[in-house]
Amino acid sequence: MRGRPHRPRLRLVRTVRTRRLPFLVVAFFLVGSLVFGVVTLQALVSQTSFKMQELTRRSADLQESYGRLTLEVAQLSSPARIARQAGQLGFHVPAGGEVHTISVRGTSRANPGTGRTVPHGLGDISGERP
Repeated sequence: MRGRPHRPRLRLVRTVRTRRLPFLVVAFFLVGSLVFGVVTLQALVSQTSFKMQELTRRSADLQESYGRLTLEVAQLSSPARIARQAGQLGFHVPAGGEVHTISVRGTSRANPGTGRTVPHGLGDISGERP
């Protein structure tokens, strides 16, 4: 065996096994947390969307109700309707001789109970006492 160079004896080199368990645990925890966060956020967005739809529907209903009530107020405050209703209740426009105007001379004084001003001498007529 002289003609051949001497080859060193080959041996099996064992690879150093890195510990993969901590990496897998951290990766699993991180991915799980992200998935949980996305699902939670999606649930909140969906819930808010349902609330917005309900509020939009309620707003439309309230606007319709406001329109109906505004029309009803306009119809009820019509002078023709008021005159017709007054006639049905027995009220009538007084003739010229039926209207009496009272004019009182004197100073005004404040009514201490209400803070309003009552002309002197009309306290008994208006039901207010001095």
